[in-house]
Amino acid sequence: MPVTRRAFGQLQDGRSVDIVVLSDPHSNFSVEVLEYGATIRSIHVADRQGRLRNTVLSYPTLSDYECGNLYLGATIGRCAGRTIANEDSPLRLSRNGSAIHLHGGTIGFSHSVWQIVDLGPADAPSVRMRHRSPAGEDGYPGELVVEAEFSLGDSLELRVVLEARSDADTPLNLTLHPYFNLDDDKAGTVDDHELRIDATAILQLGAGQIPTGEMISVDDTPFDFRRRRRLGSQLRNGHAQLQISGGYDHCYVLDGGEIAAELYSPASSLGLRIRTNQQGLQFYSGNQLDQGRPVSFPARSGLCLEPQAFPNAINEPRFPDITLRAGEVYRHETSYVFYTQPA
Repeated sequence: MPVTRRAFGQLQDGRSVDIVVLSDPHSNFSVEVLEYGATIRSIHVADRQGRLRNTVLSYPTLSDYECGNLYLGATIGRCAGRTIANEDSPLRLSRNGSAIHLHGGTIGFSHSVWQIVDLGPADAPSVRMRHRSPAGEDGYPGELVVEAEFSLGDSLELRVVLEARSDADTPLNLTLHPYFNLDDDKAGTVDDHELRIDATAILQLGAGQIPTGEMISVDDTPFDFRRRRRLGSQLRNGHAQLQISGGYDHCYVLDGGEIAAELYSPASSLGLRIRTNQQGLQFYSGNQLDQGRPVSFPARSGLCLEPQAFPNAINEPRFPDITLRAGEVYRHETSYVFYTQPA
């Protein structure tokens, strides 16, 4: 069946969580989405030999997602990335780091149970989920209602649309957090993957890996991925910005081309192109995956390409405003298109 729904497990408080599987019977392309965190649990793609590969990192059980600290595959909100949360900040946001509000705070959308509100027809496999974030949750004003729709398109495409409305002005910067490994080799690394990002600048990081408000040109730096480059060869560069985060964990300022980023694995011959309407793309090379709890993965066994606005925009007047005004509609569109390179 193109769309199936089944029980996945129970949370510690007894609530049940379902999983929805979207599939294309012609290509064997399939995507699993959890109610918990509106989480992309798997994306199976056939390589050129016909072998199905799960191209994202996954946990085996619901308990791992509930207790996990890696935001594995989750929808992130209300604000993605690191935001300064101290006495000088305009909002009293919750802290889940030293003076840091990370990926929505102590509750966040990633550790909330979303409600499945619609399953699409057989000829257009999709699922739509809804989440209500009450006023004051994690320090944010206004009750926010957000919907996430995951749908399969033609030619190995997963489309994600996030829409939100609030009854009061609130900062909002949603993103998606799957860790990609196009080899389906969770014991290895993505060092041999090749990456291209349509960006001529990144946001400079300062103390606590917080953007300083300045932009750095990627010219003559290991951050230049305007043409496809092997990751491992760049990670060995001693650039000061790489040392701050132990690898890549930087927001790229997208140039606005049709393809925001492209990832390719020579080993599997699988590739991925990402389209988005967002201004930034956070590239995280999985530097601390080996510090995951309760389940860890080898460092750099997966990488994140997170379409979003600029992190810490709440505190940085030089960044574009991320305020969602009361009564307005926020809309985030991201498309993941997979392909197989011929031999």
